[in-house]
Amino acid sequence: MPVTFQVAKHDANAIALPGYRQGRSQDAVEEFLKQSCYKQWKESGEILQSSVTDSALQTLRSNKNGFVHTVVEAHGRHHHLRIRPDDIWIAILSQLSFYVNKHADELREYFVTHEGKKELWVYAVGTRYTVDFGSLARQMSDQIHQHVVDKTLVEWILPDFTTSTTNDTTICAILLMSTLQAYFSYGIGIICGIPSVTLEGEKADWERLYKRLDRLPELGEEPEQWAAMLRPILRRFVEAFDGQPDIPFWEHVVNRNDRICGLDLISGWITAFCVWDQDGKWLARNRRAGSQSLGSIKTEGNYTLDGIPYFELDMKDIPSGYGDVNVLVDDNGTTFDCKMVAGHVAATISKSSDDGVYDTLSPAPQWFMYVKGDKPRRGYEEEEAEKLARLMRDFEVKWGKHPARS
Repeated sequence: MPVTFQVAKHDANAIALPGYRQGRSQDAVEEFLKQSCYKQWKESGEILQSSVTDSALQTLRSNKNGFVHTVVEAHGRHHHLRIRPDDIWIAILSQLSFYVNKHADELREYFVTHEGKKELWVYAVGTRYTVDFGSLARQMSDQIHQHVVDKTLVEWILPDFTTSTTNDTTICAILLMSTLQAYFSYGIGIICGIPSVTLEGEKADWERLYKRLDRLPELGEEPEQWAAMLRPILRRFVEAFDGQPDIPFWEHVVNRNDRICGLDLISGWITAFCVWDQDGKWLARNRRAGSQSLGSIKTEGNYTLDGIPYFELDMKDIPSGYGDVNVLVDDNGTTFDCKMVAGHVAATISKSSDDGVYDTLSPAPQWFMYVKGDKPRRGYEEEEAEKLARLMRDFEVKWGKHPARS
């Protein structure tokens, strides 16, 4: 339990509250940033998020060094002082950050093995106004953990005292990023997400679907690998009917990576439905083994689900979702070379509620049957362009190129 002891015999003096200006809370937070971190405020634009809340502003006093100035003021102006272990640790880390950045070259081998700066990315679903940047900073510490020499470093940096709060952990995670910024660059990818998912049918339907995977390994090595990729996916579809859907799994349905020049890559479990192209070429050849731990894990272009690795795929290489087959039709003695096409060729747009807006998508498999034949050499757009040109020529013949204005 906390310990309190008397240092001086005089009573404590009262403290005047800071009284930040009333108005938009964003303005007050910006004013707070200006007073405490002037250099950073000068280069700041829109403040997206902060741990400084409206209610906290009533009793927060800005300082360039909130630890040292607080202790000095308490001593010099006769105020009580309350300190947590987290406060001391954050003061230590902020100092350590200055030292490491000054001596980054000579300390490189202590922290990392790579040259230059390695890009680290974390991802969240939403927009810059809805995601939790504090949570993303804490996730970044997991990324750092994977790329530093000493695997106890991150654990050493992050606080685990009885007084530690989520805010303390976030602050230490950001200080960790600051300390190692000579070795890493950091990125936050904010991606689109699925607000809700409805799995149609009954649990028994999905269980029967899962059971059908058992036959795939009989067809060869590639189908066997494919079945291994599909099982953890469909297992989560089944388990969702038990009332505890795996939300991280659905957040990792697809991840975009457009940072590589000329490529628009996706990863995530959706790639399990893109393992062959239209010519039967195996596309999942570059799967990288990942963590053997359970769960949905996304790291730097490498997605694993229950230890099963998936792969990255260029958007332009997503295979067709349909198949076609030739059919000979004998119509009372007259034969026609025909073709049938069937599969995923559309999406249905619907409403999530009767009185709502059109906000829901569903796959909509369709089929076609047609007589084979040659199409006109020119496409529809060219025909329409020629029609327009013909109309313009007719207009000019009738009225002249520059008809007089009435």
